Amino acid sequence: NRLGQVQTKEGLAITLTTGNIEKAKTDVIVNTVADDLVLNRGAISQAIFSEAGLKLQQLIHANATQGSKSVGDIIATDACKLKSKKVFHAVAPAWDKGQGAAEKLLRGIYKDCLGMAEDGGLTSIALPAIGTGNLGFPKDIAASLMLDEILAFSSNKQPKHLKKVVIILYPQDAQTIQNFRDAFTKKFQNASVPTSSPQSQVPQGPFTKVVSSSGMHETKMGSVTVQVVTGDITKETSDVVVNSSNAAFSLKSGVSKAILEAAGPAVEVECTNLGALPNPGIIITQPGNLKCKKILHLSGQTDPIKIKAVVKDALQMCVSNSYTSVSFPAIGTGQGNVKAQQVADAMLDAVIDVLSQNPSGPLNTVRIVIFQPHMLKDFYNSMQEREASDPKDKKRKLFTPLDEDTPEQWDTMPPDSSCQAVLINAGTAEYTEVLNLFQATCGQTVIKIERIQNPVLWKSLQIKKRDMELRNNHGNNERRLFHGTCHDTVGHINEYGFNRSYAGKNATCYGNGTYFAVGANYSASNTYSPPNQNGEKCMYLCRVLTGDFIDGKQGMIVPPAKSAISTQKYDSVVDRMANPSMFVIFHDSQAYPEYLISFK
Repeated sequence: NRLGQVQTKEGLAITLTTGNIEKAKTDVIVNTVADDLVLNRGAISQAIFSEAGLKLQQLIHANATQGSKSVGDIIATDACKLKSKKVFHAVAPAWDKGQGAAEKLLRGIYKDCLGMAEDGGLTSIALPAIGTGNLGFPKDIAASLMLDEILAFSSNKQPKHLKKVVIILYPQDAQTIQNFRDAFTKKFQNASVPTSSPQSQVPQGPFTKVVSSSGMHETKMGSVTVQVVTGDITKETSDVVVNSSNAAFSLKSGVSKAILEAAGPAVEVECTNLGALPNPGIIITQPGNLKCKKILHLSGQTDPIKIKAVVKDALQMCVSNSYTSVSFPAIGTGQGNVKAQQVADAMLDAVIDVLSQNPSGPLNTVRIVIFQPHMLKDFYNSMQEREASDPKDKKRKLFTPLDEDTPEQWDTMPPDSSCQAVLINAGTAEYTEVLNLFQATCGQTVIKIERIQNPVLWKSLQIKKRDMELRNNHGNNERRLFHGTCHDTVGHINEYGFNRSYAGKNATCYGNGTYFAVGANYSASNTYSPPNQNGEKCMYLCRVLTGDFIDGKQGMIVPPAKSAISTQKYDSVVDRMANPSMFVIFHDSQAYPEYLISFK
């Protein structure tokens, strides 16, 4: 889960997030090792070693100039089975209570890792919270000095290659997360200089001015109305009512008791049945006797970070299922004993994040229904803090929040443009990556590679991906596959994406959907990418949400159900389950035309 993101004035993106560093897809992952270079000890090292495989241990010994290394040294290796390209193994110091060189050595490690990534032409790096575990560094000191070194690197080096630094914190280490969040907020949110003139541009809060009446505060974000009201959530008429329950969705106290009793026994039985099946902490049931269309039951949380995450998940599911309104309780303020101000901040930030990603989505009303009137003031204060600000009363921040909607390597698009094809320069890392994927199975000559930038299609893919991850309870849902096409359809695909209505033009052996190939050689045949009058052909390298798949059959118009008693369908079908070479999707938002490759 993303905790914060900023961009320095030199253009370096810094992201603070929780997760498992061994899963990072950055060009570089930083690991910590002892001076004997043995990997299967220490939480970070062990996780990376388990994911990468035995060869990583062999490489680190082979790349070290002698059997052991000194504290502060860094050994670079290939990443083996990791999703990164390189691993930088740092011999980190133990905390010496400020009496020795430990702090200086740790600063040096960050400086050297960032410098090595830049000098190696790498574009992104993932950093763990080095020193905060068994090495004993105070967490606040570790956080502060890491951010100091990243900023110093950005300012002094002004990197040309390294564009993204991701700080990845272990999700269960609440103390480290809090210290890094505090340091991040202090370092960036408060860093400001006076504006040079009243007309200077300033970051605007996302909410319009809060309007208050008896028992309700209301604001807008774009076209969406956000309301905080006192009342009884069981009386809500929104499309979706959210229930804060427990992991088994059987909680019979507080708001959950009220909702289950009002909804009736059929909903309680449905909760019991769905709760017994594997689930991502969210289930959707029928409304029973409530006046909504669906009840969305969350596994309740008592940590503000997790409260924000589950509220985001709930909102994303509402968007994905085209619901127009949703009512939440104040999650965590009852038996969870979380302070109302923390809950307000977490829930409203979740609303802002999701609405920022879906500015023209179906959702038009978000309501937070509070049972205890005294909490209304905390939510009002939180809403006010997020109001759009008068430039005359503000300072210009040195750091600007990044647009989370689109990939960071995208070029700036003209304001009136909905889609743009950007020529990728040969020799760049981006060009080489696409070229290598193409040439892995196809020997034809590449003429040019263009990046397709279409924000609306990209957002649709991300919404679908998040929904798929929640339904499938795993993150292995996306593949990069090829799709051959003719020159006449390129403009339409760039603007509107793939259209399964065209199924049957070239192939229907495994169903009437859109076909994607694992190997470029298949898509390069004249059947799928016919040459133009100059002999030039084209195909797309796509991001495709294949999710859970099954064998396809001729005549299919949707994937089959996963079981005889389930309404949940497979996400795609394939030509064969063992080592598939072809995937077929039946939902247009499951694929994004990322790169257009012209070749002959």
